[in-house]
Amino acid sequence: MKAEPVSKATRISVETSASANLDQVVRWLLERRGNPLRLEAYHLPSLGQGARLMLAVPMTARRAVLCALWLLDDGAAGACLLSGQLRFVAHPNAADLTLSFSGHTAMAMTSGFLYRQAHHAVGELLQLIAESISQPAAITRSMQVAI
Repeated sequence: MKAEPVSKATRISVETSASANLDQVVRWLLERRGNPLRLEAYHLPSLGQGARLMLAVPMTARRAVLCALWLLDDGAAGACLLSGQLRFVAHPNAADLTLSFSGHTAMAMTSGFLYRQAHHAVGELLQLIAESISQPAAITRSMQVAI
């Protein structure tokens, strides 16, 4: 009998709030889908390296938007650092949204510093996304569109 290999990937769940509406979210996700973002190390200090943010086509519902997300190493290999889903949920009586990420680190992040900092890096990424949606001109000016 052969033992199944144990995955070193770490499950991550992080949640924050965003000052935006679902229309803004969908527009931002569709723009970023067509123009993936290249993030520098200072955008995600816990990650400490450059990365590319890739998004899938968002799925919408009455009070929610769901979108797959991949954060890729900006190096030549382009290894996947983490993947999962972004979820934006609107409260029926409040203006803010709940923004959450549920996913896992990829094999490239399972050792050393990156492994220990994965939750912090995802928290920083969610804050960056929330700020970018609510103030797109100010935030995306400092980000490069990936080629």
